[in-house]
Amino acid sequence: MNRTECFYDKISSRMVGTVVFTVSLLLAVIGALILPVFGFFFALPLIILAGIFMLAPDSKACRLLSAKEEERGTA
Repeated sequence: MNRTECFYDKISSRMVGTVVFTVSLLLAVIGALILPVFGFFFALPLIILAGIFMLAPDSKACRLLSAKEEERGTA
């Protein structure tokens, strides 16, 4: 794995989180209109899932790669 793959891995995780968050907001709005109380209970797990994707740490391989580069002083 190289730095480019690590970069795209992070971007793809953030993009999935953004898409899930957008869908969960739409579900929350529709749920609020149809079932005012229960609509948010359906959207809440998706909002949490979006947060997990957006705040996901780097993979172990990317952390090792960045630590190796910092050790060499090329970061």
